[in-house]
Amino acid sequence: MNELKTLTADFIRLLGFPDSVNNQLTFFLLCGLTAALTGLLSYLLRTFFTPFCSRWTKKTNVVWDDYLLNPPVLNATWHLLGALVFFHLLPYCYTLPESAWYVFVEQATKIFITLCATHIVTAFLTNLANYTTEQEATQKHALVGITQFLKLLTYCICGIIIISFIFGRNPISIIAGLGAAATVLMLVFKDTILGLVAGIQLSANRMMKPGDWVTIEKLHVNGIVEQMSLTTVKIRNFDNTISTVPPYTLVSDVFHNWTGMYESGSRSVKRALFLDSRTIHFLEKENVETLVKKNLVLPEDCREATGENDKPTPEPVNLALFRAYATRYLATLSVVDTDTWVLVRQLESTPQGLPLEFWFYLKETDFVRYENIASQIFEHFIAVLPHFGLRLFQAPTGDDLRAVL
Repeated sequence: MNELKTLTADFIRLLGFPDSVNNQLTFFLLCGLTAALTGLLSYLLRTFFTPFCSRWTKKTNVVWDDYLLNPPVLNATWHLLGALVFFHLLPYCYTLPESAWYVFVEQATKIFITLCATHIVTAFLTNLANYTTEQEATQKHALVGITQFLKLLTYCICGIIIISFIFGRNPISIIAGLGAAATVLMLVFKDTILGLVAGIQLSANRMMKPGDWVTIEKLHVNGIVEQMSLTTVKIRNFDNTISTVPPYTLVSDVFHNWTGMYESGSRSVKRALFLDSRTIHFLEKENVETLVKKNLVLPEDCREATGENDKPTPEPVNLALFRAYATRYLATLSVVDTDTWVLVRQLESTPQGLPLEFWFYLKETDFVRYENIASQIFEHFIAVLPHFGLRLFQAPTGDDLRAVL
């Protein structure tokens, strides 16, 4: 570089330029030549090494290197490498470092290096977010919001460093000066900060991830999570409308995530039939025998219904026999998960009748098939009720009033 600088100065002197501008012209010519050489270096690396690295990463057995060493990251690395080489050769381009032009080029080079480094970090974070969303093993870790926060933090650090280079100040002092404006920034970016904290909580606690079925009753949202970002969560409802919910709402309010139901392989059914209390009565011996002949009641059901295990009694309660039948019927169904409880119980009586609640689990988790099976089971119970002398409660209708009149 020293020999090249001497040759350049002699060439400019031969062109007839005065010595007062010789140093500046030499500096600019050497800077331009150095920039051209470093630019050529970056171009050659992008042209030859980037395709080579891409082919090499595709041949490996691991997947993460396809995201870590992809073209955006590699090209940003070559730009940074060229800028570092230029910055290292810059002092050899001029003999008077205190010159204003030298300081300008030096600061501009530092700013360009900072931008290149920021580009590498943001490209890496983008690849990390793509990796976590595309790979099945990492889909449960919703890192999109965290990577967006890291990108925002990277841009802020980059801006502070560039400002420090422009004004010739220490970055620490600039950060301390920003403390006075922290209150204003918190008011301006209140939603962003709340969304950031909520997004980190959702991801760290594994409360939600793309692909989950969630229900937010307060907002009338019921659908599949499609995208989670720093400030919004997009949910496609089952009517194909899209609801955009702030992450802070999900943390502060209650929502239901049905992922655990899919992972367990069973889904609960908890429904009640409201019975007319006037139809609950003792059964005569003949009625019990009729139920036994129809295979609706077993002798042990009568003993359990009356509380006597030594001998059957002729007057068990029809509701008790129906509860025993319903429990046994559910336990015999192959679609019912018998490893969990099968419960048929009474609830507190209401003006609409006596609620008889059925609580069991189906092995089917698909929404359509689950509803179809549950409906068939309760249709069977409703059809069997008259055999036990029971009737569903139903408020009087217009036909009932016309019949009375």
